[in-house]
Amino acid sequence: MPCHGRVVVRGRGDGTARIERRNVNLRLGHGFDLAGMPAYAYGELPLVEYRVSGEASSRFDLDPGRGAGDLALALAVWPHADREKGQYVGMAGYLIAPTGEYEASRTLGANLNPGSNRYAAILQAGGQQRLGEHFEWNLAADVMVFGDNDEYIGERVAVSRAGLRPADPATLEVKPYISYQSSLAWRPHRAVTLAASYYIDRGAESRVDGGEWGPSINRERYGLWGLFALSLRTRLNISYKRPVDDSSALELDDALQIRLVRFF
Repeated sequence: MPCHGRVVVRGRGDGTARIERRNVNLRLGHGFDLAGMPAYAYGELPLVEYRVSGEASSRFDLDPGRGAGDLALALAVWPHADREKGQYVGMAGYLIAPTGEYEASRTLGANLNPGSNRYAAILQAGGQQRLGEHFEWNLAADVMVFGDNDEYIGERVAVSRAGLRPADPATLEVKPYISYQSSLAWRPHRAVTLAASYYIDRGAESRVDGGEWGPSINRERYGLWGLFALSLRTRLNISYKRPVDDSSALELDDALQIRLVRFF
């Protein structure tokens, strides 16, 4: 499943950096019944390449990485699934293992490693309701918790006789990250889905080496996306997200993602 994403980030007073993440996700999944409920489980391994540009990238000497990312394992179940009424209620759990390529030196200024060097878990719940013949409404919430990363530098520097240099790696701690989202989708054709979404992101305060907790993510975004079934086995997904309110320490300007999904 090839994917190309572009993100523009702006640190307060520090210029901008354009970050492109290109990845191919290899996923193996299977649908089945679990205690009488529809269920789906999969494992996914991303192959990632970062590219950076912009004035902030040269100022902070950002080092983009490439290689295998972290392995993700997921299990989703639908306690309520009424196809006739178009009503669904689902829950999903994800485990992300630190299997990806990682170097502590790449975390100076921005973390552009394919892997994260820590475990993470996500619990998600959501519902879907069909509205008429061509519309459907979705509502979901999820919480993500993180293990500690004991090989992280961030923005810290050390002072030596030769001048400033990156500090030795220390431990990065991150509090839970909570996200809420709602979307309205329109299906004018069986092969085409167009949707508008709204996201509310909160939490994820972080600290390094036992220092003070940094600012939390406090962001609201809208999103537009389209899903196009090119054939029974090939899909094209294009999405664009942009904040409407962002008081986070690192502002997210916009994000464009193009995904080509191929089923085998």
